[in-house]
Amino acid sequence: MANRETNNFKQALNELLAGKITTDEPEVSATNKASDEAAKNEAAEAVREIENNIFREMDSALNSEDTVIGKSVVIEGNVRTTSRLVINGEVTGSVISTADLVITGKVGGAIQGNNITLSQCEINDTVTASNEVLISPQSVINGDIKSGSLTSEGAINGNVNANTVTLLGTSKTVGDISCKTIRINEGASLKGKLETV
Repeated sequence: MANRETNNFKQALNELLAGKITTDEPEVSATNKASDEAAKNEAAEAVREIENNIFREMDSALNSEDTVIGKSVVIEGNVRTTSRLVINGEVTGSVISTADLVITGKVGGAIQGNNITLSQCEINDTVTASNEVLISPQSVINGDIKSGSLTSEGAINGNVNANTVTLLGTSKTVGDISCKTIRINEGASLKGKLETV
């Protein structure tokens, strides 16, 4: 019985997809008509579900504008984008984005973005963020940093200019800091001038 219903369903689905099923089919019997109608409804529901899944995937792909540079990728030159950028590999030149940046690899040139997250990475030039810079432990920044706010657990070898600065316990900063407010946690080290404005 189950095999017969499955076969009816598959047949109805194939016919529906092929456009062979119409509402003005001749009636064979009340039982067959009810069975066929149920199979048509199941097939139509299955098709709707498939279409909905496809549209959801397409919508997700269209809304996901992240650009990802993989670990094994080396870009020799500059990168410019308007989408969120994740760099796991290496860029030898500058990186400029009007969106957020997440860097876990290595960048040889200047970095500019909205919110910038630097995680276990190496940066060898200036970092400029419209809003926030977050630096994780084991990150090394060899260049000046300018941002709305800075929170660091890594190593900075350069000057910092930000509204608010937070140096957490593992951070090491060699350079001058100019800010409105600063918080230095126990264990953090700072070698340079501190100016609050």
